[in-house]
Amino acid sequence: MSDKYYGSILVVDDDAGVLNFTSLLLEKHGYSVIPCGSSMDAMDAMRDKKIDVVLTDIVMPEMSGIELLENVHTTDPDIPVILMTGYADMDKALEAIKKGAFDFITKPYKADYLVYSIEKAVNYHRLIKMEKDYKNTLEELNRELETLIAERAMNVMALTVADRVRNPATTIGWIGRRMLEKEDVPERLKEGLAIILGEAAKLETIVRDFHAFLKDKESMFRYEDINSVLKDIIPLIDREATVKDVKIAAEISEQPLKINMEKNLLKTAFLHLMRNAVEATPSGCAITIRTSQDPGSAIFEISDTGHGIPKEDIERIFDPFFSTKKHRFGMGLSLVKQIVSAHMGEIDVQSETDKGTTFRLIFPLRWTEKTSEHGALAG
Repeated sequence: MSDKYYGSILVVDDDAGVLNFTSLLLEKHGYSVIPCGSSMDAMDAMRDKKIDVVLTDIVMPEMSGIELLENVHTTDPDIPVILMTGYADMDKALEAIKKGAFDFITKPYKADYLVYSIEKAVNYHRLIKMEKDYKNTLEELNRELETLIAERAMNVMALTVADRVRNPATTIGWIGRRMLEKEDVPERLKEGLAIILGEAAKLETIVRDFHAFLKDKESMFRYEDINSVLKDIIPLIDREATVKDVKIAAEISEQPLKINMEKNLLKTAFLHLMRNAVEATPSGCAITIRTSQDPGSAIFEISDTGHGIPKEDIERIFDPFFSTKKHRFGMGLSLVKQIVSAHMGEIDVQSETDKGTTFRLIFPLRWTEKTSEHGALAG
């Protein structure tokens, strides 16, 4: 089955013969056609139907094709408009292009060229829509990640405060019980110690319940090995790299590097960086993926041998939709940064023009080991 997209074409011409012939031609090629004999009818159709491309004659009563072009783009600036005229008028053609026409066709047109122009316009409109949908999806994910980061930061802070409360409460309870065990404790002191022990027990219960609540909120995170995640996805990237004749050198640490992670999010970050590296690396060259451990940290690095990133651009590559002539970073690196932040990590970027780029992701091991001891966040 073909994956070619056949859009909805609004055809506008006050010549009934041309209108019918053009409509039949496009329908024959699989397009859904909405024929209109005037610009006013076309504007009505725009309000009622989903339109991918407008194909209109220029010279028409009531409203010219160029005026219709302006009205269409006022309603939806992304809809391609192709203009037709029976006159080989360069001034009209230039005016149409300046007004944002997608193409300009002279009548009598060649059927093959008209169909070709329509196909290009439909694909253009489809790509514009897909890009907008993609941006909207990424922006929504970005907002969700920002919320996740804020929640995790608050949870970590809350757990720290809870530990600072729980430890003294436990100590107070222990000292109180030891004092009550003595034989010569005055009755008034016994009453006071009983009250203290009761309040300390209540406080320990509150802190224990608080820990359980935070653990439930963090249930999507698990204490897992970065290396095992990479071993799952490197074969996938290797297949993609082979198509471009790019080699992948993997230097994976033999020592497990366990951190608190949401596996799918971390896979998304790793995959994006790997695909960027493959795209940046010339055919016949290699990218290197390595993991290692510094004191208290798990390290993931990926190095390519591509064009490199100019020094003045490095600080901006994580901005949504930042691009240069050589690079179009889009929302991807912004999301990578958000994902790494959600895992309490950091990103370091080193790059040399015409030599390549290394992304270094640093995740805290000590923090995860500490939190895993009391069960919160470790899952």
